[in-house]
Amino acid sequence: MDKLKLLLHVPASNRFEAALKVSRNFALAMRERPYKVRILVNFEGITVLNNFSPYEELFKEVLSYGIEVYFCENALKGFNIPKEKVPHGGKTVPAGIVALVEWQEENYKYVRA
Repeated sequence: MDKLKLLLHVPASNRFEAALKVSRNFALAMRERPYKVRILVNFEGITVLNNFSPYEELFKEVLSYGIEVYFCENALKGFNIPKEKVPHGGKTVPAGIVALVEWQEENYKYVRA
């Protein structure tokens, strides 16, 4: 059975919690089927890092399912957010838009959160 690959795009901060919950629900629904999930936070969505505490527990839970959460370095710069604010376990990509295109080329199915 082929691995399902989900790509959740979070360009708005008010959709970050929804993306975490959707990714968790996807992982739980997959049970025995192989999957990969990537969440990409870019544009204004990056501002969740200014007050990340409301998301910490859910973020850790999502990571425990093997879900990868990426933050766009261009957005970090654009919104003057230091890279050190990326939470432990989070990853970065230089340009979110490039990652979105590359990952879709790798057969990730795009869903906007």
